[in-house]
Amino acid sequence: MSSTAQAETTWWLPEDVAHVEWWLTGRMQSRLWHLTEPATVADWVFADPVPAPREPAPADIAPAWQKQMNATQLMSWALVGFVIRMAVPEALSTAGEHWHVARFDLGEGPLLRLVVGPLELLCLPEDGGEVRLRLAKLPLEIAADAGMLDVENDWPEQGIELADDPTVTFEADKILLTCPDLSTALGLLLQRPVMASLRMLGAGLSTKGYSFQRKYRRDYAAKAWQAGEIWCAVWSAVQAGSPATHQGFDDPYTPATVPSRVPEQRSYDGRAYLAGVREHDRLCQVLIGHLARSGLTAGAGLHGVPVDLAWLDGQDRQFIAEVKSTTVGNESEQLRFGLGQVLEYRHRLAMLDVPVTAVLLVSQYRDHAWWGTCDDSDVVLLAEDDLPNWLT
Repeated sequence: MSSTAQAETTWWLPEDVAHVEWWLTGRMQSRLWHLTEPATVADWVFADPVPAPREPAPADIAPAWQKQMNATQLMSWALVGFVIRMAVPEALSTAGEHWHVARFDLGEGPLLRLVVGPLELLCLPEDGGEVRLRLAKLPLEIAADAGMLDVENDWPEQGIELADDPTVTFEADKILLTCPDLSTALGLLLQRPVMASLRMLGAGLSTKGYSFQRKYRRDYAAKAWQAGEIWCAVWSAVQAGSPATHQGFDDPYTPATVPSRVPEQRSYDGRAYLAGVREHDRLCQVLIGHLARSGLTAGAGLHGVPVDLAWLDGQDRQFIAEVKSTTVGNESEQLRFGLGQVLEYRHRLAMLDVPVTAVLLVSQYRDHAWWGTCDDSDVVLLAEDDLPNWLT
């Protein structure tokens, strides 16, 4: 461990953990203690934060729901899921009992709200805007004394403001603050003392139980949990030292599994579908093989964004690729679709402060106006025949 990492993990003292344990022990009536104990949760508050695993989730839900949202909406859901998976103790087993996610509209657009125990921990507009967040005071005070935080000067410069908190729950032990936007809120939460403050309050609120099970929406909880992987991946990369230490993709590439035969329907050409899936896989394998000959490894997905392939080149530059099977009959449709997808994915990653070079790989293209169209958008357009002469 580097000296910097050591300094970050030793800003608190054992007596600080003991104080949090004492603070939690006074809530022995909590059903949370059927799952754990105050000393364990106190250690968890100050430990190097690790997000709860993506799987299993509170409920099964198909990932296709993400495609119905724009980038800002997805990032808003992701922030809620990130907070749940990072700052609620025993988050999976207490879903619907100690916490829940609500989506409601007061006439100015949908709001997302994370309630832990009897109190709102996080609230933000689904379409982007001011983020409201509650934190415990103690870790912030410890970090300020250690010189790790300068709340009075740094926060106002970022547009972060303390707000009047009308709630009486833990009145003397918590603060309510507002961040002007999602990126500011994420930057705040990427600081370990702030995460410890969020965890401490999340732990304290969890001890108070949750008596509104009828309001619990499994689908909302699952959406937030699933989307939260985007920010959890960013957290892991940042804590490792730099996004460049990331392997360049989320998972190894796995060919699509399709049945050997798809039932024929009048509105659905099963044979064409199977041929398209197989051609897509073949093109992916061709690109993976081409990169491998240069010593590069490609995989699928990047920071929770469902890109077909992603990799780092020899200079740690990040690439993503959308792959489309094309024929004479569907060339324009597939190129339009593929270009739109790769631009969307590049934008989502830019919101995570992950710059990428975007590639659109197709079986073939006859209309060379597409090369200029992609070039205008800073997208590299490649046909399979172009690969032997293309180096990243």
